[in-house]
Amino acid sequence: MIKFFRKIRQNLLSEGKTGKYLKYAIGEIILVIIGILIALQLNNVNENRKANKQEIKYLKSFKIDLEANVQELERVIKKSDLVKKRANRILEYERGHIDNINLTQLDTLIMNISDYTVFLSQDGTIEDVIGSGALRIIKKDSIRQAIASWNSNLKNMREYEQLSKDGAIQYLEYLRQNIDIYKASNQETILTEATKQFLFKDRQFLNKVIQRLMTARTLNHLYKREQPKIEKLISMINNEINYIEK
Repeated sequence: MIKFFRKIRQNLLSEGKTGKYLKYAIGEIILVIIGILIALQLNNVNENRKANKQEIKYLKSFKIDLEANVQELERVIKKSDLVKKRANRILEYERGHIDNINLTQLDTLIMNISDYTVFLSQDGTIEDVIGSGALRIIKKDSIRQAIASWNSNLKNMREYEQLSKDGAIQYLEYLRQNIDIYKASNQETILTEATKQFLFKDRQFLNKVIQRLMTARTLNHLYKREQPKIEKLISMINNEINYIEK
């Protein structure tokens, strides 16, 4: 093709048709430019297609992680709610608001408020996107921002989870020092009337129960607040996937 055009130009020059030669040369340049632009456009289309394919892959993977996180939030919401209710029941008993708890039930309440919760979030896609520098592939600002700020948004929750864990360890240590926890291994009732009287007259014990109540209550609130945010993000991702795939 190049030889063909070159031959035409040479013929025009040899025939002294300079004006026609210039017009032809300009036309040839325009055709080359058009060809380059078409090639660039095709290349951009291919690159956009690849980027869209990669974006959809990330979005679908992120959605799977988020759906797992909704289930995980259900778990920690239930667990923190149980700790909260148990601790509150102990305090209600101490205040004389309820009197129909026997020693075995009270024993169970006291032992079970040592539980603490950790939101085991699925972060694989987020780490992959951020670690590979692929965050720019996510075009929708709100989704991109959610990925970029994921860890910082959970910071407050993580701090309270650590407080809850530390408090649980301290609470168990207090019980070890003051009552016969070893009896639990034989499924015996740990409390006696004497140890019950001791615990409910001890300010340190009651303060620790209140601490278990407050951290469980705060975490329960934080978990419940996070759940609709994640569900909204899942809905946004669904909409974005549908939009890209159209």
